[in-house]
Amino acid sequence: MNNITVVDILGYIAACFSTFAMLPQAIHIYKTNEVEQLSLRTFTMATIGAILWLVYGLLINNMVVILANAIGILIVGYIFTKKFIHHRKQHDSTF
Repeated sequence: MNNITVVDILGYIAACFSTFAMLPQAIHIYKTNEVEQLSLRTFTMATIGAILWLVYGLLINNMVVILANAIGILIVGYIFTKKFIHHRKQHDSTF
C-alpha cells in the first residue's frame, strides 16, 4: 500500500488550486456568455499547456498530473471554445 507523504499532499493541494483556478471564469461565461474581454491567445496557450501536461502525466504515469490536467482541459477547453466561437462570429460578420 502506498504511504501518502507531505510532498504528495502538497502536490494534491497545488493541483487543486491550479486545476480549478479558471473555474470561476468558466462559470461566469456559462451564466453570462460574456467572453469579449478574454484573450483568445491566452486560452489557446492554456489549453495546449493542459494537453501537454496531460500527455506528460500519462508518460510518467503520475495520477496527480493526469487528473489535474484532464479536468483542467475541460475547464480551459470550455473557455477556449466559447472565446473561439465568439472570435469567429466577430470576424465572419465583418465580411
